[in-house]
This record gives sequence, C-alpha cells and structure tokens, in this order.
Amino acid sequence: MMKSDKISLTQTIYQYLWNEISTLHLAPGEKLSEVKLANDFNCSRIPVREAVHLLVADDALMVKPQSGSFVTLIDLEKLAQVRYLRETLESKIILDGFQEGKFSSIVPYLESIIEKQRMLLNTRSFEAAFQLDIQFHEIFYNLTDKNFVIEHTGENNIHYIRARLLSLQLENPQEMPDQHEAIVRGIKNNDFEALKIAVADHLRNVNKVYKSDFSKVAEYIKA
Repeated sequence: MMKSDKISLTQTIYQYLWNEISTLHLAPGEKLSEVKLANDFNCSRIPVREAVHLLVADDALMVKPQSGSFVTLIDLEKLAQVRYLRETLESKIILDGFQEGKFSSIVPYLESIIEKQRMLLNTRSFEAAFQLDIQFHEIFYNLTDKNFVIEHTGENNIHYIRARLLSLQLENPQEMPDQHEAIVRGIKNNDFEALKIAVADHLRNVNKVYKSDFSKVAEYIKA
C-alpha cells in the first residue's frame, strides 16, 4: 500500500468512526473492536489504530491499557463550557443581526425548516431533525458573516454534539420546533425582548433536559 493510500484509508476509518460516535450509533462507554474494523475495511490494524489515535485527540475515544479502546462518556463539565460559549456568542450574533435587520427576509425559510422538524420528530427521525437544527442555527451565522464563530460554539465538540442529540431523544418531540418558532416569532413581531428570551431559553435547553432526566442518561455520563 502506498503512503497516500494509507493516509486516505486512515481518514476514511476516522470519519466513519466519528460519524458513528457523534450519532450515538456507538454509544458512550461502548468498546471498539479494532479487529472487526480491520476486517470491515479489509485492511491491517495499522490504519485502524491511526484513526483511533486521531479520535483520542478529539476526546471521542479513550484507550485503556490491557483493555482496549472505548467511546468516551459525555463530560458534563466540557458540555457546560461549550454551552456557555454558545449561549454568549450565538445570543449576541442573533440579537445584533436582528437589530441590523438581517433576518426579516429569511423568515419564510426558517418557518419551512421548523415544519420539516415537526414532521421528522413525529416519526422519531432524530438524526435528520438534528441536522435541520444545525441548519437553522447556521443561517444566523451566515447572514451576519460570523461563520468563523461556529468552531467555538460546539459544532465539532463530540460531547456537545452527542448531548444535544441525546437530549432531543428525551425531550417532548415538539420542544425544539416550539422553541425555534418562538425565535422566529420574535423576529416577525420585531420584538427584541421576546427574541432575547426565546434565544436564551433554547440555548439552555440541553442543560435543562439533563437536569430533569439525568437518571435516563446516567450510564452515558462521566462520573
């Protein structure tokens, strides 16, 4: 195998595992089988181990000596740190953009996303609804030219991603679209205070869900 092929295979395995972990297909605490992965990708264990090392650096996997590789548990301290950054940065982006009149024209599109979310959540299509949640929020970054902030708001943080998806599965199926609708209503009604409250309530939701339903997720949480 040429070096470039090995690098490509390592990245392929890395991306596959990242997707499996971030979507909870590999549950927090679950043991990884390097042998099975090597067989699945028809390769030696070298690119598998290299992919594992990359995921350890992302805090998505941990290696226990003499035991193997395991999916990391969700770290509530790291979750709280990311949630604080997101609430601080995204609230400012949305409220500043609102005052600058950047969102009025996009209201019908935001409403169409919310309607799709409702339909998906009614059929428990959580991953698809979660992707629409990401899309909904990215619109505000795009319209305010603040895309550079996204990397600081948890979109690539394995703890925050899994926590959001897990909370989506626990909460009332219409909680997320209801909160999005409150944000859009504040924009439509040109109501700054209502928008401010709606944004804060929505961005704190993941923390609220974990406090009220902790027993349901305790096995996935780092002690």
